[in-house]
Amino acid sequence: MAEQIRDVAAEQRYNRRWLIGAVLGPLLLGIVAALWMVSVADRLPHELATHWNGKNQVDGYSSLWGMMLTTVGVAGGTGAVISVLAVVTRGQSPLLARIGLGCGAAFAVGLTALMVAIVAGQLDLVDVSQAKLSAPVMAAGLAVAAVAAALVIWQYRPGEVDRTPHPDVLAMNANVTSADTALAVAGREQAERGDTLRIEVSMGAWAWLLSLGIGAVVAVSTYFIFPVLALLGVVVAALVWIFCQGVVVIDPHGVRVLASGFWKIMPLDWSGIKGANIEDIKALDYGGWGYRMNGGSIAFIMSSGPALVIEAGFHQKFVISMPDVATAGAAAALINGYQGIRKVKK
Repeated sequence: MAEQIRDVAAEQRYNRRWLIGAVLGPLLLGIVAALWMVSVADRLPHELATHWNGKNQVDGYSSLWGMMLTTVGVAGGTGAVISVLAVVTRGQSPLLARIGLGCGAAFAVGLTALMVAIVAGQLDLVDVSQAKLSAPVMAAGLAVAAVAAALVIWQYRPGEVDRTPHPDVLAMNANVTSADTALAVAGREQAERGDTLRIEVSMGAWAWLLSLGIGAVVAVSTYFIFPVLALLGVVVAALVWIFCQGVVVIDPHGVRVLASGFWKIMPLDWSGIKGANIEDIKALDYGGWGYRMNGGSIAFIMSSGPALVIEAGFHQKFVISMPDVATAGAAAALINGYQGIRKVKK
């Protein structure tokens, strides 16, 4: 376990600084590499070789601008995504978070070095078919990547994640689970009228970082196997994006989640619902963000914080992130209202 060496506020500031560094560091590295490419543009062929087949023959090309964008967006951006994901996993395992952050730094440095080595190997060439990777640049880049990873793992020391439930969540849950509160009464009245509640949930700006980052990792990983396979990165990015937002619908038919508003997941009818409450959750306790299955829980997680928790048959829990405490309370109250009506009818 991690040693708590800072208070809660200081721990948040500490990890926020590392997050900022994890994003800006790799991106700035990619920008510096791109600027170097511009500085030697007059010594490069009009079209750059970017890929070699099994016979060591050039079979992939790119413009200088394409190479620069790849360096910044893919090399820097992918390293940043890996680093950010590592930092946010510290609640599960501080050691793995440190290793992951080191791997993110190494990936950013190593992949940037690869892009620079590709360009450096084509300096002053007339015939691009003779292009080859600059071995000295690549070797130096890998050495720097190893040192960067070791330094990051050594320096990053996260403390324990604060798991104390927020007082507002505790108070709202007490309102939801008590039959005689104003919120519970309002939920029953809405259920008797057959009201429908639609709640939009989303990761917000993080959806872009997550979908583009994971898509870039897949694209880069597959490109160097076979260039056309890089298109899988687009498919993966689109799938990740779909599950980065959704609509929760509560109506007389039951509860369901529509990922991106159209992909129906977690359909529940009232016969399988026992009741609902709200909890203050940590996303990593459910394995991360998006549509998750973890033990006896099925979850649609957009962020840590207030979540609607639906108790169903066979000791299952369905967990859905909520945009705020008040919305979570209204959703739980309506579910308990519909469930109460069903019990009365029986």
